[in-house]
Amino acid sequence: MIKGNLGKIEVGDGKPIRIVGVVNLSSASFFEESIASSSEEISQKIKSMIEEGVDCLDLGAQSTRPIQIYSGEGRVDADTEIEMIKKSSDIALDITSSYDNIEISIDTTRSIVASYALNKGIRVINDISGLKKDSEMAKVIGDYNGCVVLMAAKNEPGDVYKISDVVEELRISIAKGIENGINEDNIIVDPGIGSWEARDYFHDYSLIKNLEEFRTTEKPIYVGISRKTSIGKILNNAPPEERLFGSIGATIVAVMNGAHIIRTHDVKPTLEAIRVAEKIINFKQ
Repeated sequence: MIKGNLGKIEVGDGKPIRIVGVVNLSSASFFEESIASSSEEISQKIKSMIEEGVDCLDLGAQSTRPIQIYSGEGRVDADTEIEMIKKSSDIALDITSSYDNIEISIDTTRSIVASYALNKGIRVINDISGLKKDSEMAKVIGDYNGCVVLMAAKNEPGDVYKISDVVEELRISIAKGIENGINEDNIIVDPGIGSWEARDYFHDYSLIKNLEEFRTTEKPIYVGISRKTSIGKILNNAPPEERLFGSIGATIVAVMNGAHIIRTHDVKPTLEAIRVAEKIINFKQ
């Protein structure tokens, strides 16, 4: 039985699939409609996602879109990232203070950013480097008794794609977290779907198809498929704004193959599709 925590939210086998809503703060994010830069835009996006049934809001100031596909890196330094997170997290914390069941996560690979967020009371860090980019990240999360989403990485985000290698790197990240005081129940794994610079889009199909293999880590499985390049490739190279239905289709396959948490730009349609799938999967006559 796999179980764990996304902040105060219980996740895992026997629990509803949890929905994480993407709040992109960087103007370089690959899906323009997901970007919220001004205070008003951030507030509106957060309120909208809460109304649509989101469980956790994932705030990200650092664009990680694949350089080989999209021109310009869109990367920011630590000071800029902290300022962007400060602005957005203040808004998010204020809005979510009226709710008992909404978590906030910070998408960052920098321990200084994680430390700032955890000190503010945010419980979840989403580290796409699997604790391997910043040597202090694991200790910071452990010291604050935080939760972490570990994406598979060897040296850089997304640089592994063979199932056995992905599982192995996740195990290394898990061990690193535990060694630094992160509670075992506060660790979630992400196989790293996306067209990262070290691999190609079609590797996503293998990861989604073989998602059950990641149960061997004994951690809840977190999947971010929403509007990714691999979806567009199937749909005659459709741009991000035309990948919603394809994303939902891939999401349902992921749910059927064992995903516990889904990260998405589109909360309501994704949630509705998942709830129908859950009902059918669990139906007993």
